[in-house]
Amino acid sequence: MRLARRAAMALALGCMVGLAAPALRSQSPDDATIVSDINAKLFADSVLKTRDIRVSSQGGVVTLEGSVATQLEKAAVDRIASTEPGVQKVIDSMSIAADTAPAAQSQEAPPAPAALSVPAGTVVTVRMIDSIDSGRNQPGQEFDATVDSPVVSGGQVAISKDAPAKVRLVNAATSGRIKGSAQLQLELVSITVNGSPYRVQSGYYEEHGAPRGRRTAASAGGGAVLGAMIGAIAGGGAGAAIGAGSGAAIGTGVGAAHKGSTIRVPPETKIDFTLREPLIVNVPAGTP
Repeated sequence: MRLARRAAMALALGCMVGLAAPALRSQSPDDATIVSDINAKLFADSVLKTRDIRVSSQGGVVTLEGSVATQLEKAAVDRIASTEPGVQKVIDSMSIAADTAPAAQSQEAPPAPAALSVPAGTVVTVRMIDSIDSGRNQPGQEFDATVDSPVVSGGQVAISKDAPAKVRLVNAATSGRIKGSAQLQLELVSITVNGSPYRVQSGYYEEHGAPRGRRTAASAGGGAVLGAMIGAIAGGGAGAAIGAGSGAAIGTGVGAAHKGSTIRVPPETKIDFTLREPLIVNVPAGTP
């Protein structure tokens, strides 16, 4: 009797399990759902969504194809696929393609700029943009100018024409304040090359007016003497000769204007400055 009862209970339990099995299978995600959910998780990742990743599933066996950029990305895709509910196995057929790496990594670094040294004694001619007046402006003020002609060093253009420059007023006085004579003294203090400003040590450009209205220092001879003095600052010899020539040019009409008790340097005035110290500038590699 007991054996018959136990047999009946076992049969009933087996029937219940057999009836529940189809229901449990119907609750597992189908292949289409698995693929859709994995693709959604890949798209939610800002990096993985840009990769060529193809997902397929058959009977819960997921196959991954396509390419990623790194081994780390490959591992991340495997992890997403293997933790998806309903996945029985993951077959990873993805490759790692170097050309999918960020473009910036494959670009070559631009060549480093070349350093050019402009030696002391070099004459730099500037053209004034601002006007300067010995009676109105104060020592220490700086004024805009541009380089009037290219400066070459070692066969290369170190400073191009029209490069921005700054001229500083060193000393200014009207007649009656310094022995009855107006005075103007300027120096070149900076030049901008390829967007970078460089400090400059130059000789002085000077103009002296005449006491009681007489002009004493604006003649060609006076300009030549001044130019020679500026050139001599750079070491004499050839520098002095260059300075003398530039000083003579200023004295004959392209320099300052003497009006009564003041000296005025108008816009477009060309002034030669002689470098007292070498000037080292950086220029792009390959600049002629």
